[in-house]
Amino acid sequence: MSKQVWGAFSVKDHCEPRAFVAEVMLYDRLVIPVPPDEAERKRWHENAWDPDRLDRLLAILGERARPINWDQQRRERWKTRFDARADIAANTPDWAFMATRTELMQGLPPHVTGVQAITNYTSVRELENDLGLKPDATDAMNYPGGAAVAILGHEFFLPDDSRWTHEELLKEAVELSSDRSSQRKRASFWRWQREFFNDQGITDQTAIQEAVEEMRDLLEEEKSVILKKRVHTTTQFAFLAGSVLLAIFGGPLSPVGIGGAFISVGRFVTDKYLGSTPDSKDKPVSLVHDARKHFGWE
Repeated sequence: MSKQVWGAFSVKDHCEPRAFVAEVMLYDRLVIPVPPDEAERKRWHENAWDPDRLDRLLAILGERARPINWDQQRRERWKTRFDARADIAANTPDWAFMATRTELMQGLPPHVTGVQAITNYTSVRELENDLGLKPDATDAMNYPGGAAVAILGHEFFLPDDSRWTHEELLKEAVELSSDRSSQRKRASFWRWQREFFNDQGITDQTAIQEAVEEMRDLLEEEKSVILKKRVHTTTQFAFLAGSVLLAIFGGPLSPVGIGGAFISVGRFVTDKYLGSTPDSKDKPVSLVHDARKHFGWE
């Protein structure tokens, strides 16, 4: 069975202009909070979180969505997490909603295998604020355990037609990303990313170059699947941030970009530890999709 990657969302992510259109192309399944009763539904209305719109989008997503009741127990756990990070919350207006996404990744069913703790961000700025990500002016080899921050970037396509409504675009995205060929391509791409972050160590610039070339080949295969559908698409950029081990370091590393694929290693530092725990099988990564290039990708 292929390892799946699920994305978690906040109580207001569905209110975005094109909510879930990009995300359903990137994730195998979307974990989405829903009001469990009329009282909570009323509270969502009062906060302008539009539960009626959420109902319509969930109907379109079908089995690609996993609705989770945003009940009192989850709200209390969220409050504990939120209060513990009050300093960050004070300086990051949307941090409360980021904490919602994190809460939803807790306690998923044991029969679901290969779920990674991936938080969805909708802009590079949001990612930078949450992770405290900034350019690194120090020697990457001074990182604890030789772990450096790695940024992986790649192009991806999503349906885009000015004549279509948001719901029509979402229907098309669900169809495009749900057939078997798209599922296989997505699984291969996520498998490559897991292997990159779980590697035994990056030794030199050549290792990064070879990794980018392999990622580019996967992207070319994915493009061929999309083009056969004859659907009007546009390009966005997906970025992943995570820790990677620098093994026998062979000199300074510079960003490498080839054909829509990009990797930068050891050029950033973060306030949040991105390494894996001793008993985990996967290193956690954070994904962001954005309409602009970033991190030195030119």
